[in-house]
Amino acid sequence: MLPVPTVVVASIDSVLRESAVDGLVTDLPGAVAVRVDMYVDQGLLHRTVYDTASVIEEAWVPLDHVCLSCAMREEILPTLERVATTLRPSAIHVALPVTAEPLPLVAALSAFDPIAVRGVVSVFDADRLETDLLGDDLLAERGLAFTATDRRAVGEVLAHQVEAADLLLTPEPPPARAAALLDHLTDVTVRRQPLHDTDGRALVTANHDAEPAPADVLRGDLLHVRSTGAGPREGVWTLDLQSWRPLHPGRLLDQVVSLGTGPLRGRGHFWLPTRPTVVCAWDGAGGQLSIGDHGRWATAPDTHLVITGTATDPDTLIRAFDTALMDDGELAQGLARWHGRADGLDRWLGEQRGAA
Repeated sequence: MLPVPTVVVASIDSVLRESAVDGLVTDLPGAVAVRVDMYVDQGLLHRTVYDTASVIEEAWVPLDHVCLSCAMREEILPTLERVATTLRPSAIHVALPVTAEPLPLVAALSAFDPIAVRGVVSVFDADRLETDLLGDDLLAERGLAFTATDRRAVGEVLAHQVEAADLLLTPEPPPARAAALLDHLTDVTVRRQPLHDTDGRALVTANHDAEPAPADVLRGDLLHVRSTGAGPREGVWTLDLQSWRPLHPGRLLDQVVSLGTGPLRGRGHFWLPTRPTVVCAWDGAGGQLSIGDHGRWATAPDTHLVITGTATDPDTLIRAFDTALMDDGELAQGLARWHGRADGLDRWLGEQRGAA
C-alpha cells in the first residue's frame, strides 16, 4: 500500500490558514483536509476532517494538558493514521493549530508508514512580515497563546513556520523589504506564490520519488544552520559568524543583549568550555532569545551563528561575537581548568554536572 502524500500547513492567522487549506484541497480531486484547533480556556481540541463536498468527521476532544505535544501524540497523529488507512485519499492537507510549529509534526510523521510528507506550507501576511517577525509582540498579547504560561514571541513562531516551508503563500506579493527578508531567511528552492493561485497538485507530486529527509537535517535544524547567501538589500543584512572556538561563559552573558535582542533573527549553535559535550542551541526572534540543550556532539564541536537584522549595526554584533569567543591564551590553559566551574547558564541549559 503506497503512503498517502501529506502537506502540513502552518500560519499565525486562522483566516489565511483556512484559505490556504481550502485552495489546496480544491486543487486535487480526492484530497481531504484535517483541521485542528485548540481552545485553551475550555481545555478542548476541535478536529475536523473534510473534503470539497462535505464534513467527513468532526469531534470536540477534552485534553488533560492543552499543549501541542500532547495534542500531537493523543489526537493529530492517530487521526492522520486513521484517515490515511481508512479513507485512502489522494492527499491529506493538515491545518495545524494557529501558531503551531510544523517541524515536530513533520519529524514524527517520518516514522509513519501510511504517510509521506510532501511539503510544508507557511501562509502569512507579507505586509506585516517585518513587524511580526522582528517586533517584540508576544502571542499572549494577541490572544494567540496555547496556554496561560505560553510566553513565546510572535516572531519566534513565524520564523519557525517560514524557515521550515517548501512553499510560502501570501495574499499579496511581498513588498521589497519583506522580499529581502525572505531572501535572507529561506533557501532559493523555496517557492513563493499568491494565496489565490495555489497549486496543490504540484505540491503533492513534487519530489515524489525522493527519500524523506531524516529529522536531524530538516529545514530549521539549528545544528545544520547556514546562510542563504543573500547580499545586503533594502536595509536587510545577514552575518554568518563561525569559529571552532567555544564561547567564554562570562563574556557570553555580557554580550548576550547585543547578540540576541532587538530586530534580529538569530539561529545556530555554540559550545562552552564548562559543557564541552553539549550542543548549545541559539534561537532568537521577536526580541527574544532562546538558549537550550540541543543534545550531544557527534562531531568536533564548533560555534556557528547566522544572524539576520535590519536596524542594528552589524559591526556591533561582529565585535560582540569576537569578544565572547575564548582567546588563544585561555585555550592554551586547557579545558580541564573549567571542569566543575559554575557558568551561570543553568536556567537555560539545565543543571551543570560537577559545578561548584
